[in-house]
Amino acid sequence: YPPKGFWIVDHDPIWDLWYNHLQYGKQPDARIARRPMMRVDSTALQFDLGPEESGRFNESDGTPVMMVMRDFCSLVEIVSWVNDIVLRNEDAGCIVICGWSAGSRSKPAFDFVRNFLTSKSDAEKCSLRYEAASAFALFWNMVCALGPAEVLSDIEHFLSTTKIYGMDANLHAGGTENVYTVPINGIPITFRNARMAPPSGVFARNYARAVHNEVQPHKWSIAWTTFRASINKELGGHFYNSDYGIRIRSAINTAVFWQPEHFHGTSLQDVPPSEKGGPVIQSGLSIVTSSRL
Repeated sequence: YPPKGFWIVDHDPIWDLWYNHLQYGKQPDARIARRPMMRVDSTALQFDLGPEESGRFNESDGTPVMMVMRDFCSLVEIVSWVNDIVLRNEDAGCIVICGWSAGSRSKPAFDFVRNFLTSKSDAEKCSLRYEAASAFALFWNMVCALGPAEVLSDIEHFLSTTKIYGMDANLHAGGTENVYTVPINGIPITFRNARMAPPSGVFARNYARAVHNEVQPHKWSIAWTTFRASINKELGGHFYNSDYGIRIRSAINTAVFWQPEHFHGTSLQDVPPSEKGGPVIQSGLSIVTSSRL
């Protein structure tokens, strides 16, 4: 619970915002059937993790299901820096792929993503790619230092057995490899001979998706919410693990470790479907890998 294929709604006003758009509005792909909406019954959930609670969920035999870490990064300025990069690199209500890509299905090609929507110089492209790779490198190194051992060993096994490139923009553009830069107290600090992030990930703002599951080449994925609007009302945007009836209430600076093969979804948010530039309800980044890669 909630059942697969449904858009999740946490609050009646959010239903009113989205109903006409999802049931009658223009679809990106008319071949795909419209997804029904459902209002969540909190009493039907097995667990509802509050916005200030961290947690670890296991099967009865101890097998890990998912983990949540609040206050993931202790430096507020670093969280803000990462979030600024997220918002510079994506459009409202969507996700943007970062790092390496397998190309389109009609023209497969292993290359760094080329998804700039506006004309930019080569120098601007290199700078944006380096910033994005730096944000993911910081995220990954925090996971290596603070994250659950099961998640780290799973993804490192994927990296070592496939020998796939890490998310290193300099591999694509030339220059010194395994380097990333983070501003600390306003001073750019460059880390050399560093562990770079896994090959691909996504930036997201105001993202929602109906309950679904995915096949990826590693068992675990990781999301870091770098912004959550602080408004005294239900905003939606919560993460659900439907296989286990778990709701993770969204909060800024939260890391969620989950298994994409489990049915999961993110609830609709209190923002009009037509918005293009704001308001921002929440944003963040995730380490995920396409099986095509």
